[in-house]
Amino acid sequence: MTIFEYTFTRRRIAESPAVVRSPSDTLPVLRDLIGDRETERLAVLWLDTKHHVIGSEVVYVGNVSASLVRVGELFRGAVRVNATAIIVAHNHPSGDPTPSPDDMHLTAQVLAAGRLLDIELLDHLILGEEGTFTSLRDRGIPFDR
Repeated sequence: MTIFEYTFTRRRIAESPAVVRSPSDTLPVLRDLIGDRETERLAVLWLDTKHHVIGSEVVYVGNVSASLVRVGELFRGAVRVNATAIIVAHNHPSGDPTPSPDDMHLTAQVLAAGRLLDIELLDHLILGEEGTFTSLRDRGIPFDR
């Protein structure tokens, strides 16, 4: 991450809502990090106990159709900043935010790892084109602890 990207991201985080109450609250930050890209990107937002965004990181950049993710990498930054919750998000370069079986599998793995680390997965968001997105929590995926 360059100094410009770091400063821009910090400014966007500072402009983010006081508390994340819904997936749409995170979209301005996520659009800057991963939206409208030609390759798939996966990012993590780190949240404190009151669900304030305290940081973010683009964890992986894949190709036009996939991103290979090692679940442990998703939690590295969260552990470092003592986050109590995370939101995982990635884009679909195709523009269609419909979750794939791989997306569902990743969500299950992140939930399991988060339980071990006592870091809650609040949601897994998939960004599509022109402001469209899918929240796996809103689609009824069980996120209860």
